[in-house]
Amino acid sequence: MSLSDIAVPHAGVAAGYAFAEGPTLDDSGMILPSEYPNIYAAITPDKPALIFGPHHWTYAQLDRGVNAAVTLLADHGIGEGGRLAYMGKNSDLFFVLLIAAIRAGAVMVPVNWRNTAPETRYVIDDSAVSLIIADSAFLDLIGEANSQGLPVLIVDQEGPDGLRARIHAARAAERIPLDPHAPCLQLYTSGTTGRPKGVVTSQYAFGSARHIENISGFFADWGDDEILLSPLPSFHIGGMSWVCTALVRGATAHVIADTSPAVILDNCLAHGITRTFIVPTLVRALIGEMDARGVRVPTLRGIHYGAASMDPALLERSVDRIGCRFLQYYGMTEVTGTMAILGPDEHDASNPNLLRSVGRPLPGFSIAIRGPDAQLLQTNMPGEIWVKGPSLLMEYWNKPEATADALIDGWYRSGDGGKLDDHGYLFLTDRIKDMIVSGGENVYPAEVESVLRDHPAILDCAVFGLPHPKWGEGVTAALELRPGHDVDAEEVIAFARKSLAAYKIPRRIETGVPLPRTASGKVQRAMIRRHFMDQAS
Repeated sequence: MSLSDIAVPHAGVAAGYAFAEGPTLDDSGMILPSEYPNIYAAITPDKPALIFGPHHWTYAQLDRGVNAAVTLLADHGIGEGGRLAYMGKNSDLFFVLLIAAIRAGAVMVPVNWRNTAPETRYVIDDSAVSLIIADSAFLDLIGEANSQGLPVLIVDQEGPDGLRARIHAARAAERIPLDPHAPCLQLYTSGTTGRPKGVVTSQYAFGSARHIENISGFFADWGDDEILLSPLPSFHIGGMSWVCTALVRGATAHVIADTSPAVILDNCLAHGITRTFIVPTLVRALIGEMDARGVRVPTLRGIHYGAASMDPALLERSVDRIGCRFLQYYGMTEVTGTMAILGPDEHDASNPNLLRSVGRPLPGFSIAIRGPDAQLLQTNMPGEIWVKGPSLLMEYWNKPEATADALIDGWYRSGDGGKLDDHGYLFLTDRIKDMIVSGGENVYPAEVESVLRDHPAILDCAVFGLPHPKWGEGVTAALELRPGHDVDAEEVIAFARKSLAAYKIPRRIETGVPLPRTASGKVQRAMIRRHFMDQAS
């Protein structure tokens, strides 16, 4: 039986097969991201759209500012088909430039500002950008990474020559016709080979992802007065999507660059925040900050979260202290955000098993669990998560083999392990690709291992995640040393810091355990990880 032979209702499963569909998608009311500002500039021109510290944009100002940014980009050679990189901490200008790039028919390439110079150089060179926009704090790093000598615009430069002033001073460009299925965004996600892949996304995919969330029913209780707080990095699809969740609804988004619990709480209290999107580790930290001050946020109606499930004890404490509703997203860069949601009514601490789920498929999405030979499995059997929907990636940039391996007959092979229960709820299992999620950041072992193997004392290694009370998973490295060599943990960490972003660096180093291997000599990460899990238990 093929997947096309199976038709099932929302969140259902067919004849015991691990296949679930969301409701039928109606995209007739979809708003494309290029239209967010002008749609609401016509309806609520004076309503705040974006706020970043002292910088406020009404919808009318945002629409005009985006068109002015289109002119600024054109002055630097970025027009239809052009490509620009953006490396900076959270800012309102990121979203002005993102929508401007889309309106110009260009492609924005956000760069993780935690990257090292070698990591940044790879993204800049691979993505074929011709302009770099960056915070002043990263100019030294950009200087080292910018091997082609590309022009650089500084995001936070003050004065009349600064980016903000130049946007305000530029004339508004005329709108041009756009192909909604043309690429508009390229986000880099780490690969199992150790090199990140550029995920190419169309404007239609980005717009449909936000539209699907909007019509899913989980946002039915939202009012016209919603004020969203966005602390997560804008270079991630999650942080980027959350601000656009506000813009697609004509709501207000407060963008902050400091993600400390104190700053999050300060902003919630000062600005009457009604909803925010954070990871569970930040939920725990936010509760601690509220307890320390003895305050609550009376305006907060909802916390949306992703990257990890909410454990029942944390949920009970959160409901008691924060007093709002919770919603969990499950998705990935390759689906432009979300493919399944666990809604507020399903966040029931008395049903801890359901809380371990990441939800059911959204409208327009199908989820299947398949085995190694792509056969459709039965419910409650673990396998690889395959997904089909309207917001899938177009391709992996310049990687036709990886694209062909991941996109098969309209389905995306996620590489994540999971299972579907008899009610269509998706549960994650061991990740097919060995990905580690530490503090909401994705870490791929192969990338870290390739760096550690360059150390003169290290013969081979295995990198894996172990449960961590604060970060969800902690990056751990088991090392096999060369004969006659010795090394301590501090030296390994210092060595890794030269080439890896901080969140990728192993914090636990083990050297006394033999690395198990397959008959072909490949290190078995799962076995060595199980050894340490057994030790802990």
